[in-house]
Amino acid sequence: MVFCDEAGFTGNNLLDREQEVFVYAGVAMEEARAQQIVERTVHDFRLPCTELRGSRLLKYPRGREAITYILKTCSEQVRLVSHLKKFALAGKFFEQIFEPALAEQNSIFYGSGFHQFISNLLFYSFCAKEGPAEAILEDFSKFIREGSAEALERIFPQPGLVVDCTSNPLAAISLFAMINRNAIQAEMDVLGLDGSPHRWMLDLSMTSLFSVLQYWGEVYNEIEVFCDESKPLETEIGFLGAMVGRRDHVRMQMFGKDIQFTFNLVRLPALVNSTQFHGVQIADVFASAIACAWQRQYWGKALPDEKEWLDITMKCHLGDNIWPDPKAIDLHTRSGFVNAMILHELTDRCVKKENLFRGMPEVIESAHELFPEFLRAQLNS
Repeated sequence: MVFCDEAGFTGNNLLDREQEVFVYAGVAMEEARAQQIVERTVHDFRLPCTELRGSRLLKYPRGREAITYILKTCSEQVRLVSHLKKFALAGKFFEQIFEPALAEQNSIFYGSGFHQFISNLLFYSFCAKEGPAEAILEDFSKFIREGSAEALERIFPQPGLVVDCTSNPLAAISLFAMINRNAIQAEMDVLGLDGSPHRWMLDLSMTSLFSVLQYWGEVYNEIEVFCDESKPLETEIGFLGAMVGRRDHVRMQMFGKDIQFTFNLVRLPALVNSTQFHGVQIADVFASAIACAWQRQYWGKALPDEKEWLDITMKCHLGDNIWPDPKAIDLHTRSGFVNAMILHELTDRCVKKENLFRGMPEVIESAHELFPEFLRAQLNS
């Protein structure tokens, strides 16, 4: 059995200032064992409850001691994914704004880490309160949440507007979006983003659940899954129907990693009330504690027990976490330099109405060759 729950859910609003981190936890454990652990925790720590809820335990000393106990006792049987939601929004922007124009041969750009470059550029510019980046992400979020045509229009600069794309990569992003707006709009029409809000377009629940099940599906031949009640999962859970009774093992290369894409579900995951499933309560404790710890660590305010929680769960984290990396946009790194050159090349081709793919692998190879010369010039300047 695998029991799942999340913390930090704010639906499509990934710019929520109170809950900036989303964590999803999957506990592989029999329900009888989970019940023993929960009942012992309640008894030993004299908790004023019979159901464990991480958000409540975080509020008082004995509850936090109970969290430490749960994490130490169950960490071997738990896997987590965690996301900084503002950065996840920047990644969603790439998927909806760049991907439609690059979809025909997107492996060229994903292989170079171009998606990470654009996402980190938007995120760090947003954090620095650079007006364009902040406006781009807020308007993109508003469009997805509310279906605001005005917000979508503000993402695109007006046709004929002169922008300095050489020294201003944010202007290059806007110009790329404006020139490719027809491809972007066509993709949004397919997804139903035709002026009406897509209810869970930005939510992270389904992709996080999928990551957790991919892991446990590689450990066990078949898995029975119970998830805490969730409106996004209620809407999208049918997507996992293709994994019910799936005994083949399909592997894929994604972002430089070899992963098992398929897993074998006994049936579709059941959406249940946590009061009736102790395994879900344990998942809730992990998700709530780690979401709290990561958010406070992000701001440099983590308490000693929160740092301990992160240490305890270090091996629990899967590789699908969505967190920013400043090196991705550092021009003194090979990746940062090469992807800056890709953005410049793409924008130039868009303006000239040239093919976006022809000869692009050679352009990327040339950028790699130019990188040492660029570094030398920087050192000598």
